[in-house]
Amino acid sequence: MGIKSSTTTFTESWGSTQGQLVRVEVLILFSALIWILVEYFGSRRRRYSQGFFRFFVWAVYTLFTVLTPYTIGLLQDGPFRDQTFVLWGTILLFIQANVDSISVYSIHDIEHRKRVFVQHLLQIILVLWLIVNCKGHNGSYTANIWIFWILSVIWTYRKYQSLSNASKKGGLLKVSKVVADYMMIEHEQIPRGFNPRTMEGYKYIFHGEEKVASLLPTAPEYIEAARRKCSTIDKVWRWIEHENTFNQEAKETLKDFALSFSLFKLLKRRLCGYQIAEAGLAKTLDFMLHGLISEEGNYVRAFGVIEMELSFLYDFLYTRFDTEYLVFKVLTLWFVVITVPISNSYFSGAFSRRYHRSSLEQRVHGIDVTRWVTIVLLIIVLASYVALLVSTSLETVSPAWRWDIVEVLHCYQLPTLVQTSIVKRRAKKSWQRALGQHSLLLNFDYHPRNVLSLLRRGEKIKLTHELIERVLSGFKESNGQLQDGQSALAKNQLGSQFSWACTLSTHIHKILVWHIGTTIAMDGHPVPPTGDHRVTKTLSDYCAYLVAFVPDMLPGHSYDTQCIFDAVVVEARKSITGCDSISSRCEKLVTTVLPSNSNCTILQLGGRLGRELRGVPEKQRWKMLADFWAEFILFLAPSSNAEIHAEKLAAGGEFMTHLWALLTHAGILERPSTTDGARGNNGAPAQDLPV
Repeated sequence: MGIKSSTTTFTESWGSTQGQLVRVEVLILFSALIWILVEYFGSRRRRYSQGFFRFFVWAVYTLFTVLTPYTIGLLQDGPFRDQTFVLWGTILLFIQANVDSISVYSIHDIEHRKRVFVQHLLQIILVLWLIVNCKGHNGSYTANIWIFWILSVIWTYRKYQSLSNASKKGGLLKVSKVVADYMMIEHEQIPRGFNPRTMEGYKYIFHGEEKVASLLPTAPEYIEAARRKCSTIDKVWRWIEHENTFNQEAKETLKDFALSFSLFKLLKRRLCGYQIAEAGLAKTLDFMLHGLISEEGNYVRAFGVIEMELSFLYDFLYTRFDTEYLVFKVLTLWFVVITVPISNSYFSGAFSRRYHRSSLEQRVHGIDVTRWVTIVLLIIVLASYVALLVSTSLETVSPAWRWDIVEVLHCYQLPTLVQTSIVKRRAKKSWQRALGQHSLLLNFDYHPRNVLSLLRRGEKIKLTHELIERVLSGFKESNGQLQDGQSALAKNQLGSQFSWACTLSTHIHKILVWHIGTTIAMDGHPVPPTGDHRVTKTLSDYCAYLVAFVPDMLPGHSYDTQCIFDAVVVEARKSITGCDSISSRCEKLVTTVLPSNSNCTILQLGGRLGRELRGVPEKQRWKMLADFWAEFILFLAPSSNAEIHAEKLAAGGEFMTHLWALLTHAGILERPSTTDGARGNNGAPAQDLPV
């Protein structure tokens, strides 16, 4: 009876007017807190790929999209008709429409923009109904209610507009067609020659294709209009070079910045499936080999340009930042920061001693809780806006700052922001710069289809300059020709000895066999912080990580890759379970007798490769393996699956995505077929190797 009586009492108090008021107050403040978390962590998710962080951001974003409409519904349904509660509702509506750092959680949500817009529109109508039926005639509250409601309508429209621009069925498709059509004749515009060091002769679109896209949808019209109305990267570079305001370091930074923006325009075509007309042209490859990575030690700079390009792509897909964002946002910020405090301080608003008392008061120890909820809400909004103003002006990695510089370069103007030392500093924290690592021989003791396997993603290690230089220098040395690893073997006079391991059934077979062999070869040899040994281990474990967790980035169907990997895991559980250390596992694989009919499994072939690698002198071994993996990962990078790369941008980014973008701008969209190599595209298998 006691429990039943307590439950009844609690239910009655919870359903009373005071209980409803407490619920609304808690939800209002919690919604404001969630808004802050969404803005703060949403802008950082491309720099962190940890599973827990991603889950936290997803949970916060989901709560935010659900909690605010629910709270507005409570206000609509309950006895909350006073201006105080209507002001709460409009602030909540404003908060929901005002998130900039994460407009959608997943790239797939972009195509559902109409559903999101309808949901926001219904909330706008509900809050308008609250405004129409509210009680009270306080001038300060009336002004604030209409300010927040009108701004909510404006920001809701801008959110829908930004999602439409990023949609493959909307603005992205239309604008990318302009770029695609233009690039079909771009190489014909400068018949006299070109210079990739100065971008002379490279008339890549920098700005203006949006205006061209609004013209009649006739391809010749698009091309001719694009010629006349679009500014190009060569003109922007010439303007920067002749501008005396900057020193040479600032000029180089600005030129890289402008180049990354032009490359971002070109890369968007891959999301729509348009033809990359410049692919295969000598001019395009020269841009990469003799322009972006033209000099010794220039590899990190080239990688930085690609990083900034992908930052623009991330902002375009997952945020609301664009070249029109900053001016409009700053005007809104100043309007709110100035108007709201004044109206609430000098009249009868929340900050005034003659504040408007609600018809539903709640006092705790003499404190008017309802009034203080209003004050806290207003302070949160104002503090967040002031913080955004400061970060927009000072933070070098601010997306708004990036897009503002683009507008500045397009207009050829020099505001105070650009003349400061900010221009000399690069956005070094645009991406996480980390590589996922997975060792098959270390982490195979789980059931492949068990959900717990998702927790075994391994550690993330820093992407070093040494590794970037090793991969890109190999690309330059090969004159832009992708090799599947056999060239690296031949260069180290080991081609005949290990050629058998390069002619396996699929590229996935090859990755796993070489990964296992590399692990065995490294057993008993401590890995130094730098050098060939470190490059070898990092790239080997990264390729294994891609097989295990990001198979869509590799050749072949992702399901086939998963099946092969799962089968190897099951085989490892059966054959080397009981070996407690990596060394004992390696020794068992090395001493395994291979079947006489050559019907070997991946694990057995990896053991054979590891045994043969141990016979190579150490210095030559690490050099050969580092060259092999640096060459092979570039060979694996081309892909037609642009969506997986766009999706992973919101999960910390992948090194493979950066290589994919770099090869795209070199005009390399597909890996060459190998007549005696792995089956991944068109080649037939050299030998049948069951798993």
